[in-house]
Amino acid sequence: MISILGRARIEALPKFMGMFSTGGAAMRRKHGSCGAQVFKVCAEEEEVVLLFQWRSREDFEGFLADPEVKAVMASSGTIGKPEFTFLDPVAELPG
Repeated sequence: MISILGRARIEALPKFMGMFSTGGAAMRRKHGSCGAQVFKVCAEEEEVVLLFQWRSREDFEGFLADPEVKAVMASSGTIGKPEFTFLDPVAELPG
């Protein structure tokens, strides 16, 4: 499993969440997503940070290459191309 940090500019949070939680979720599952978290950037109304768990980097790259995914992103109000960073776990520490 791989963790991926995403950052995206959006038109409006309700519009984005409406598609991210329905059509977007179906597309993610189709391509091996194991889950996602969405965070709103406090000082930026039009920016979200996403934390994904995916089966593999190859599955995630297949997701990004799917033309249907591009259409879903556009209908969610995503502005421009999101940025993605692949993360390797280093440690998990108690509070």
